[in-house]
Amino acid sequence: MVYLAIAPMAIGFLTWGYALARTTAGRMGSITYLVPPIAILLGWLLLGETPPGLAIVGGAICLVGVVVARRRPASAASDRPAD
Repeated sequence: MVYLAIAPMAIGFLTWGYALARTTAGRMGSITYLVPPIAILLGWLLLGETPPGLAIVGGAICLVGVVVARRRPASAASDRPAD
């Protein structure tokens, strides 16, 4: 039981720290939204679980959220009309 409590936690923190050292916290936070769709996909492919419709909708919302969060804002200069 100690192994089950420590090993997954250690792997999670080590991989999070490794990734965080190579990118920003904001980017890592937005990429975290990819966990539910990946978990649904892996459950479907590896375990043969059929995802319910609501899970597919939720995964799509997560993916859209990642796209919106990672999108670069338009520069203020491009918003000004030409003289």
